[in-house]
Amino acid sequence: MEKLINSKYKRESKIINAAHPRTFRDSTLVPDKDVLQVVYDVYSLIEADSSPSVPRVNLLFLHGSGMSRCIWEYYVAHLADCRLNWRIGKIVLMDQVTHGDSAVLNADKLGVNYDWVDGARDACKVAQNEFLDGVPAYNVVIGHSMGGFQALSCGILVPNLFQLILPIEPVALMYNAKGSNNEYTTIPKKFFKALSGKTKDHFNSESEYITFMRKGSFFPRVHSEILSRIIDFERIYLPGGEIKTKMEQRQNLLCYLTLFPGAKWLLGSLKFMKAPVVSIEGGISKWCPKENQETLKRLIPNYTRDKIPDGDHLLNIEMPDETLARILCHISRFIASQPPKDSTMDLNMDQRRGRFANEYALYCDLRVQDRPLELSKF
Repeated sequence: MEKLINSKYKRESKIINAAHPRTFRDSTLVPDKDVLQVVYDVYSLIEADSSPSVPRVNLLFLHGSGMSRCIWEYYVAHLADCRLNWRIGKIVLMDQVTHGDSAVLNADKLGVNYDWVDGARDACKVAQNEFLDGVPAYNVVIGHSMGGFQALSCGILVPNLFQLILPIEPVALMYNAKGSNNEYTTIPKKFFKALSGKTKDHFNSESEYITFMRKGSFFPRVHSEILSRIIDFERIYLPGGEIKTKMEQRQNLLCYLTLFPGAKWLLGSLKFMKAPVVSIEGGISKWCPKENQETLKRLIPNYTRDKIPDGDHLLNIEMPDETLARILCHISRFIASQPPKDSTMDLNMDQRRGRFANEYALYCDLRVQDRPLELSKF
């Protein structure tokens, strides 16, 4: 996979300051001082199609809890060989502040609160840094699970940044401990214990680490190439032969404890979503309750469900070829439905003034009417 990527892409790893300040003060240990950082990779084709007649598409991939940007490298590797009605612009893979290489940089700053919406704010900041480069393009955000929540949140936080949103098994409406008020996430002790057993971060030996990742973690059914990459990416050698993962177990567990109240904000805001949303679901997935997708469909104005019959919650890394095929299909359909982009790169001063005058007249015709005032209804 690495050889294939290097043969087709230029890759640049970057670090950017995360969104600041965070939503909650306990997101960092010293709120007024600590600024978190985000690590991300930018891929661009070595032999890129520069034809202006072929639409350019930028892609941002967001991982789920307990994962990292490396899970999407399989997609990057195989995207370049696909026949498309669009051309690849930039592909961006990012590590959330508590995950992967970002977690390593932020290790002594992270607090106990990881607000999922803050992760979406970070994603928007990365996309604005990379995609708003003056080159006309469609921007697409793709996210799995927690990343699916964040992909949806991106469409609310910066409405015109992404023209298409593709969540995979997005988490939004979830179970909470009986009797809780949903002001914050509460889970049963038994469930917390089960999660703890799947999220170890320290190992006495290489063999113990490999065995856990292949058999004891959430990843036993992950595609072999992706799993091998996860194992290599997460491993940090310690003196004496011990191994730890880049992500600390406690930060991993905190992901499962911090869906609310961010989910309440998202669910209350989805009616304002402008971009079309196509949600890719696993046909046999039981991680999210059925009410989750039903609620998203009811609240999002332009929402389509696409079900992969044999897919489970981790279908993006267990069935990557099928998932990638669906992603490309939906992007290609979206591109085919779009009118030709305005080829005018810029306007001179007279053209700008003329355009404003015309649009101002139309705006006033629509919004200035000979009617009495009344109190607005909501």
